[in-house]
Amino acid sequence: MLRRRVGFTLVELLVVIAIIGVLIGLLLPAVQKVRESASRTQSQNNLKQIALAFHGYHDARGYLPHNGFWSNVGWAYGAPWDGTPRPAAIEGCSWAVKILPFIEQGNLISSWNYVTPVKTFLDPARPGTGLTAKSYDPAGGYYGNADVGAVTDYAANADVIGSGMNTVKDSNGNPAVPPNWANSPPQTVAYNRTLPGISDGTSNTILVGTKAMDTRVYASRGAGSYKISNGTTQGKNDDPITTGGPSNMGLCRAWTPDSTWWMAGSGPVMIPGDKFGVVDNTWQAWFLGEFAFVKDAPDLWTDNQFGSAYPGGCPVVMADGSVRTVRYTTDTTFTLPLLTPAAGDTVKGDF
Repeated sequence: MLRRRVGFTLVELLVVIAIIGVLIGLLLPAVQKVRESASRTQSQNNLKQIALAFHGYHDARGYLPHNGFWSNVGWAYGAPWDGTPRPAAIEGCSWAVKILPFIEQGNLISSWNYVTPVKTFLDPARPGTGLTAKSYDPAGGYYGNADVGAVTDYAANADVIGSGMNTVKDSNGNPAVPPNWANSPPQTVAYNRTLPGISDGTSNTILVGTKAMDTRVYASRGAGSYKISNGTTQGKNDDPITTGGPSNMGLCRAWTPDSTWWMAGSGPVMIPGDKFGVVDNTWQAWFLGEFAFVKDAPDLWTDNQFGSAYPGGCPVVMADGSVRTVRYTTDTTFTLPLLTPAAGDTVKGDF
């Protein structure tokens, strides 16, 4: 009697393995697309929640949150002079700290620590803990405290919110250059923009967007510099939410001479009307090279740039709370009007 053979030959086994490999190869891109879509949706939802928090702050205070003071300006925070975010020092804090009570994180600001990431501030497409690579040092003082703790993947439009240190005047009532921060808070006039003050239209003005990031920074978040592949050093532009004040690239993009110093008054650099026109041509040379929307990549220049890890475009939320995507190929002809809140230069066409 013939006995039936049980099992597979080596050739049959290899064929089965090959078929499984092909199927996996076909499925992986689909799985990746599903994950990418889920991450993008979550990031867009984060932006929506942040915009609602801005509106909640506006309803409570009568104006949008600005980006606060430099944390090493002790008088902006008061005793214990260490720059630690807390309710008594809220005016000196960054916009991200200011809106914590409006994203159900009020307990963090009332009892601050440097080891709690804020999920709403994190884009799921970027890996990491949501905290700076540098750990908190109790002996660090306000210089040490200013660059540790929770980070954010989202940056506010500085040309909309400004900071608490926008206008400084000398004894003759003229803007002081460079600014002198040695005296008391009345030396500054915080710029508190209102939603009705966005005369270009809240649906035409970006409020917050995902900030561009070099993929090399993913594994080492926080303030400071790093080396790119050619050996040169450039800034991470990733200061944590404990850092406030003007020209802070970790919390804001679209910084200009106007939004950095002169927003609450009139300055010698910008053409009146809150426009992106520049009087000083030496400054204009580098100006138009910024304010772009770019995809995260190694060795990426991120100064004043919005961007994301997603293909195609960068998620942003407009001042009216609507979430949009700005394509990476969008020309500055469109992006600059999207960033100006009161220049009379509303965007025409699709971006």
